[in-house]
Amino acid sequence: MDRITTGKQVAPQRTVKAFNPVAREDHLLFQVLLNGQHCVRGFSNPDIRDKLHDSPFLKTLADPKRQSAKVSRLLHRCHAHALIAKVPHSRRWRVTRLGRIAMAASIQLREIQFPAAYTKLAS
Repeated sequence: MDRITTGKQVAPQRTVKAFNPVAREDHLLFQVLLNGQHCVRGFSNPDIRDKLHDSPFLKTLADPKRQSAKVSRLLHRCHAHALIAKVPHSRRWRVTRLGRIAMAASIQLREIQFPAAYTKLAS
């Protein structure tokens, strides 16, 4: 989790924002990327855009070109943190082994661990 919760420097003057494993937006992105539909062929920008069209990521953007650019930035961020990798000679991406482990842990943390801890504290 430390790898994805700290910022990355991708070039001398460029940095990539870190992920917050319990934030709603990052949780939604992780769920979309870990979708079982993408296991065999991988996923592309339009695939992710279709899944995120009602999310806070794209809801404020009406122009499809701006939505595509936003998803491209999200994919670049995931790639910089080694959560996804490019499929050679295509426009598709796949989830890496580290990505599966980190994103699944993040989803479990938000959906199972935190609610259990809060209900235990409340009682």
